[in-house]
Amino acid sequence: VITGEQIDRIGSLRLDEVLQEQTGLQMISDHGSGLQMQGLSSDYILILIDGEPVIGRTAGTTDLTRLTVNNIERIEIIRGPSSSLYGSEAMAGVVNIITRGNDPGWNGNLGTQFRSFGTWDARAEAGYRNDRLSVRMFANRLRSNGYDLNSETVSQTVAPFEALTFGPKVSYRINNKLKLRVSSRFYQESSEDQLDITLEETPTRMNSKNIRSDWNVLPILEYRPNDHHHLQVRHYMSGYQTESNLTYQTDGQIYDLSTFDQTFQRSEAQYDWYYSDRHIITGGAGHLTERVEATRYDDVNRFNSTYVFAQYQWQPTDRWNVVAGGRYDAHSAYANRLSPKLAVGYQASDWFSVQASFGGGYKAPDFRQLLLNFTNPVAGYSVLGSRIVQEEFVKFQERGEIEQVLIDPATVEEIRAESSLAYNLGFRMKPSDKIQWQTNFFRNDIQDLIETAPIARKTNGQNIFSYFNFAEVLTQGVETQVDYEPYPGWAFSVGYQYLDTRDKEAYQRVEDGEIFRRDENNRTVAVTTSDYGGLFNRSRHSGNAKLFYTNSKYNFDVALRGIYRGRWGLGDFNGNTVLDGDNEYADGYWQVNLSARKHFGAWLTLEAGANNLTDQTTPYEPALAGRIFFAGLQLNFVKSNP
Repeated sequence: VITGEQIDRIGSLRLDEVLQEQTGLQMISDHGSGLQMQGLSSDYILILIDGEPVIGRTAGTTDLTRLTVNNIERIEIIRGPSSSLYGSEAMAGVVNIITRGNDPGWNGNLGTQFRSFGTWDARAEAGYRNDRLSVRMFANRLRSNGYDLNSETVSQTVAPFEALTFGPKVSYRINNKLKLRVSSRFYQESSEDQLDITLEETPTRMNSKNIRSDWNVLPILEYRPNDHHHLQVRHYMSGYQTESNLTYQTDGQIYDLSTFDQTFQRSEAQYDWYYSDRHIITGGAGHLTERVEATRYDDVNRFNSTYVFAQYQWQPTDRWNVVAGGRYDAHSAYANRLSPKLAVGYQASDWFSVQASFGGGYKAPDFRQLLLNFTNPVAGYSVLGSRIVQEEFVKFQERGEIEQVLIDPATVEEIRAESSLAYNLGFRMKPSDKIQWQTNFFRNDIQDLIETAPIARKTNGQNIFSYFNFAEVLTQGVETQVDYEPYPGWAFSVGYQYLDTRDKEAYQRVEDGEIFRRDENNRTVAVTTSDYGGLFNRSRHSGNAKLFYTNSKYNFDVALRGIYRGRWGLGDFNGNTVLDGDNEYADGYWQVNLSARKHFGAWLTLEAGANNLTDQTTPYEPALAGRIFFAGLQLNFVKSNP
């Protein structure tokens, strides 16, 4: 659990900045700042806000730069499969964002933060609650001048942009048994840039304007006749749209216009039977419809899926806890699938506990992975669906936007549905009030893994990505963290993850001596298992170290954090189909962040700090902008109703 207090003290603005400092989590710049957990991509990680999924992925990845953290009460992170309720998107884990609720009466706050690169964040929040009604409103505006990591091009690495977020939610208790809740979120982001395109061997200056928006509305009707029965009926509606417009700078005529429009609807009923303190039975069913309409596609594409799920939570003794369940998915375009799940917890003593889980999953490709033709309006990277990558890549080449080809687009095939099995075994030890040690071993076996990989680098320093199936893939490793509080006010923690990833077929060919490469003397030699680097875009070693100091007497605190990302594979440069050469990796790096806060009573807080103190940059991590200074303040207003 990451508390709102921990989020506030590090001065973060977006969710990616918070999650990148957690052990075992990696922020990967594949389609924006996407999350990677246990070596699995964002497709396997379910991002929830108040228990409901965040829809509006770019080719399967939820770009976490869209999600502000200014109204968060806490973030709950669950690693591995543990529940039948969430479906296959939660095979790697769940990140549940709990937004702030209301205290009785009126309350609210205003805040702002200024950063390097002309970045300004402003937010406002207000709420009211009585015995029957609860209303809360949240608004956020983030703007930036962007930054440029490649001075040789006219376009910026991150273009100037502005993003607006509005999040109202209302809850009304109709009577003692019936309650209606409606929550919603509206987001829009726009950016403008310029770039040079070579037309008939003549450089032509273009203006680029990009808009990205998403919205969701969720009404939930809850019926609770007594303490033993609970019924929820909900209908989730969401939309995600992008528009990219290139115009000639000389006369404003349109050179290229690209749009993408996705809608998602899901109706679901869930029943919980609290038979006793030791027995909880859950069952439910749902139906979802996903529709996609995009530029250059004649038809409106549609998927339908129906599913049922059941789960039994049993606590045979005070020390044991068992969760068993299953989920059945029937998809309109792919084979049906039953996914079993089992999780067990054992509290061996007051200071030692064990957790284990097993789960099966099924995941069909979505339309974006098949058909998406998207250039990010903020970061400048591009994503091409596997069905269209060959045709669209030629157009990038004709415009002179390709600097280096990493994977031949002619080798990209249309992706298939995938299935998986996952295992987790964890230990938690707390021998004293001052120290705690957590360790988790994990393994994921996946058939037909759908994975992103860069196929080319653009002249603006960003990548073009597409999607691939790996016949059999394994990710396994261990993540461990030690938390130590030596003195009052001082807290220290250190975390580390070791990650081993493999394409099983390729690894077997390496073991059999069937894959070769050229050594430094230009001799042909066989690739060994020690040369094999696993799947692309994964760091074998990663970790973090944090030091927090809180001074209660003078009401201030300081947070110093270091984040390490080991080297990761970029592409198959030597053409032997595996990651094996030192020149096929991006170098690892340390990022050091420092923040401090000073409280003036309960109504005013000042903050200041710097992210990436050592000014680390790499052309392969566009989100690493260099050293960023920031300062801000927050005003709190509370009027309680006795």
